[in-house]
Amino acid sequence: MIRNIYHFALFSSFFIAANSFADAKIPASNTNQRTNIQNTNTPGTNTPGTTENIDSNDSIFSFLDVPQKKISSGVESLAKTLDEFFSEDKVFYESSGTYLQLRGDTIWRENNDISYVGDFRLRLRLPHTHKKLKLTLETDADERKDDKTVQVTEAINREPDSSEIFTGLQTSIGKEDSWKFKPSLGLRLSSGISVYTKLRLSRKFSFTDWSIHWNEMLFWFDSTGTGFDSTLEYNNKITNRGLFRATSFARWTTRTDYYDLSQTFSILHTLSQRRAVSYYIGAYGKSEPTIFSTHYLIGTSYRQNIQKDYLFLEIIPQILYQKENDFEPEYSLTFRIEFIFKK
Repeated sequence: MIRNIYHFALFSSFFIAANSFADAKIPASNTNQRTNIQNTNTPGTNTPGTTENIDSNDSIFSFLDVPQKKISSGVESLAKTLDEFFSEDKVFYESSGTYLQLRGDTIWRENNDISYVGDFRLRLRLPHTHKKLKLTLETDADERKDDKTVQVTEAINREPDSSEIFTGLQTSIGKEDSWKFKPSLGLRLSSGISVYTKLRLSRKFSFTDWSIHWNEMLFWFDSTGTGFDSTLEYNNKITNRGLFRATSFARWTTRTDYYDLSQTFSILHTLSQRRAVSYYIGAYGKSEPTIFSTHYLIGTSYRQNIQKDYLFLEIIPQILYQKENDFEPEYSLTFRIEFIFKK
């Protein structure tokens, strides 16, 4: 039963995307809907009456600088728009204002097992701190969910009662176009009180028509020890409404003393101002005793804004291949309701 539902959801999302590729018209943007998908056909347009200054001492290839900047800004704009629409985890941790996210998942597995997972995150900008200090409250302080495929995989394998409550303070140092340093200090409030701290360093680069995001994070939890995460994300604008993304991730902790590794590839595509779809595949593994794969993942995610700019519905069919199950396909289907408030 679940396999038939899964196939129906998967083929339906591909059918919707195919029809949207054939439709060249993009609905006019609505300025009252902050999270709706916006048209990015003319990225990097200068304000009328302004020009780009090119130093005469630059190399003979300096004439390429202006087109390269426009292409890069277009890629970055589309990537940011899609991340915000899909409420990727990096949006929460990088937001400059107040951000509230409530999420509820209903997960059907192939063996007719049904589970329910809910979580919330609050990031509150504190007054009289020059917009630098944020208070966070969340059910999961793990930032490994930086790309959507890892997030959904963890949701499938997580027990409904495994969430905990974390609260902390975070500040931000640096500008958007340079290195950004975000230290944070917090407490785990359930299962006893323990301390954690995180030091996050990130930078965005542009290379030809690619946008590159580099993120490094050193963390220490009183209950589990020290570790670090390293994430490298590549974005390329393949159409006016389509983005290709490749994400490499590595985590090392003192508790395990080996690397958790993942490599994911995804295509994100806007169908309209209120609808978008992503397709992804991923390979996950460990470095102990040698590098080997623990599981593979293939799936798609259809997301729709169903009420103004704060209520979203998401349908996520997936196939998981795990080494412990001899890489036999395991089908699942997730229905997600999500509420987002940001200011």
